[in-house]
Amino acid sequence: MLVVAFITAAMITVMSAFNGIDDLVKTLFSNFDPPLTIVPAEGKVFADSLITDEALMSLEGIQGIGRVIEEDAWLRFSDHNAVATIKGIDETGLQLSPIRSMIYDGTFLLNRDSVNYAVAGLGVRSELYMPLSDYMPTVLHINAPVRGRKLSRDKEHAFNSRTIEVSGIFSVNAELDAKYIFVPLSFARRLFEMENEISNIEVFLKDGADEESIKEKLQSLLPSSLLVKTRYDKNALIYKTNASEKWATFLILLFILLIACFNIIASLTMLIIEKKRDIFTMSSMGATSQVIEKIFIYEGILINAIGATLGTIMGLALCFGQQHFGWIRMEGAMVDSYPIKMNWLDVTGIFVTVIVVGSVFSTALVRLLMRRFASNAMMK
Repeated sequence: MLVVAFITAAMITVMSAFNGIDDLVKTLFSNFDPPLTIVPAEGKVFADSLITDEALMSLEGIQGIGRVIEEDAWLRFSDHNAVATIKGIDETGLQLSPIRSMIYDGTFLLNRDSVNYAVAGLGVRSELYMPLSDYMPTVLHINAPVRGRKLSRDKEHAFNSRTIEVSGIFSVNAELDAKYIFVPLSFARRLFEMENEISNIEVFLKDGADEESIKEKLQSLLPSSLLVKTRYDKNALIYKTNASEKWATFLILLFILLIACFNIIASLTMLIIEKKRDIFTMSSMGATSQVIEKIFIYEGILINAIGATLGTIMGLALCFGQQHFGWIRMEGAMVDSYPIKMNWLDVTGIFVTVIVVGSVFSTALVRLLMRRFASNAMMK
């Protein structure tokens, strides 16, 4: 009984932990990626004139759009160098993007009084050993490769060089922090010589808008050379990996549960051996072998049900405790404690699975044991 209880508690706790991680990943990416993004079907950029703002805003549910340029560049601060992705965003995208709430140090400022500023990721800052001070401006040197030119042939003319002051540091997660630097779209256009081209268009939706429905309508509005992607589409590998790990772990725990069911069988075996005389007495009083089997089957199911119930209570108590008290801490992470999210459908599914598996094992093996032991008991 206790073994079944511990396995049930472990299944509920582990599944809730994976749900918490999945929810955390979704939250982090929702603070960085817009609900929908228009990207080129082939290549990295497309003509700015392929779709107008008026055409996009004509769809119901769209709050606003932001045009974006994303390209890699070589960064230099003092004697330190790094490669990062420059993300140029326009004013509309800046106002609607929740990335502004992820500021770690300084302020999320890209333009003031016609002066351009940059906001770097925490990982980029660490790689460049770049301080941020109120008393001395932090000036970053950005070198972007000029399209059509080769370093071996054009040497110093193969790069466009610009300087920009860093106003703040953002932090979303380790991967994005080490990859991105935000700059104004106008600055990115000059840096990469992309006056009439963009990398993508970010589409922000109103509260309650149906993402999939708007995606379909938007795709029908666009030329075939452009695609509409959701946050899930852009980060499909991360979501699929987390889901695969979750269900793989569930199957491993289910296998352990099957092994644990043999504990119940062992208990029932000892019980049948001890009750040989009682079985003979009940048989003499007219009880059929089917009736005697049902008694032991129901006892096995009862043992399994009590174990599943205790395990469910233990698992929920552990999850509630982690949610409210944060017993397991995550130092230096985006959250203070390990994330837990209880999905009642998962809890119900685990409880039913434990009951069903235990019941099937009890029924099958009790019948097998009764053929061996009950018949001997009736003969004596």
